[in-house]
Amino acid sequence: MTKSLTKIVCVAVLACAVAAIWAPGARAFSPYRVPPRPPQPKSPSVKALLKGASVTAQAGWIVATLHGGPYQIGFQNGYLTAQSANYWTLVDLGSPGGATRKAGERVARDVVWKKIPRQYRLELEGIAAGLRAAGYPQDTLWDVVAANDWADQACYARALHGPLATTAAEARLLSRPRKGGCSAFIATGKSTSDGRPVMGHNTWSAYDQNFMYNVMFSVHPTRGHAFCYQSAGGQIWSGQDWYENSAGLMLTETTLADTTYRPSGSPIFIRAREAAQYDSTVSQVVKTLLVDNNGAYCNEWLIGDRAGEIASLQMGSKVHDLHVKRSGFFGSSNYDWGKATRAEEGSQADPPHPANDDYARYVRWGQLDKQYGGHIDATTGKTMEADTYDTLLKKICPDERTICGEPENGSAGVPYSSGNDGGAYDAKVCTEAMVLDGLQMWARWGHPNGDTFSAAKFLAANPTWAASNGRLAVFGLKTFAAQTPNPWVLLDF
Repeated sequence: MTKSLTKIVCVAVLACAVAAIWAPGARAFSPYRVPPRPPQPKSPSVKALLKGASVTAQAGWIVATLHGGPYQIGFQNGYLTAQSANYWTLVDLGSPGGATRKAGERVARDVVWKKIPRQYRLELEGIAAGLRAAGYPQDTLWDVVAANDWADQACYARALHGPLATTAAEARLLSRPRKGGCSAFIATGKSTSDGRPVMGHNTWSAYDQNFMYNVMFSVHPTRGHAFCYQSAGGQIWSGQDWYENSAGLMLTETTLADTTYRPSGSPIFIRAREAAQYDSTVSQVVKTLLVDNNGAYCNEWLIGDRAGEIASLQMGSKVHDLHVKRSGFFGSSNYDWGKATRAEEGSQADPPHPANDDYARYVRWGQLDKQYGGHIDATTGKTMEADTYDTLLKKICPDERTICGEPENGSAGVPYSSGNDGGAYDAKVCTEAMVLDGLQMWARWGHPNGDTFSAAKFLAANPTWAASNGRLAVFGLKTFAAQTPNPWVLLDF
């Protein structure tokens, strides 16, 4: 994650500027550091728990390497990425002491905890202990669990009964709509240059809420496969989602619409983590994701393995569509093209209209398949993830309908006119050979095509945004702008 020194200076200046415009006595958020500067361990027990762990930076990415059993890798996670974890808690669960935070903690404590296998309980306890040791005692175990369980909270908030029941206000907070999206592909066989799988993904979300999602974890557990995943500090799963493991497994997704929930089911953050750590084939991942599905966080999962098989698993709340290939291409852009899952979505399903951004990107993936099919490798993967051709306008125009999404430009390509504060803020590409050779990947922090984002110009063009979103959001927006853009970098664990 570097240009590190430059970024540290920029973010430090930014934080001072933000603090200066706040009212006297307002809480100032400390600069978000790349790389992090965890404190020197003060006791032999902390030194022992940190054995084998490290944190570095490359072109905007924080690279955290973890080694050991569940509690140990959890402690290392919390200690080395404490600032990122703390910001995640603030952004996702609301300001300290806020109603959203309290509601999330209640769901985590009273419903989710009993659904978590012992291995991951130990890891989450380790994260909380690592946060305390690094100087963040305000982030409790229940904050950590709730931050990991963000995708399931709307499901489990409805499971509380009697004296544990959430209030109507809490229920509304926990089930609030979230912005999101992604542009992803996976290819194999005759579609790729060497006949082996290639995978790519860029994440779409609000820039102000995801500036801390530049952590790439490389985990070497005592059980299961070594694996890596992109996330924020304090997370035991990706949530973005991007996974590789040493068995040659590739796993990513784009989100679909939730319809119904099954609160008795297993949390998605547990099932996704299980797949990343223990599975090695397409069929194993499909089984892990589908068994005891709680209906939350519906996705089109793209899966590849070292046997050269790839799959699209469109996982709905109660149904799914599975397509498996030994040769071919799947492009994914939040558009539900599966028969069963599309029927389940009903009126929520995206219309197959060229003005619809999800469908427009789905069409573009088909065009890119035809253009690059037979020659897809890491280089063409980077080109595709950075593509800015609008299929409605039939021209290059980075906006909400392009693979490299820049919705802040609106449909006309005029910067910051739309008031939209989120789009594609990263990109990753890997080949099977790269995965098997040290969990390598090409990654870019910022718009996949290298375009800049100016928080100052965005705020000037949208004068009511700051008042509507609050100080932390302004800080996050400016921090993301200061962090980016970065070049593509080869991450090698």
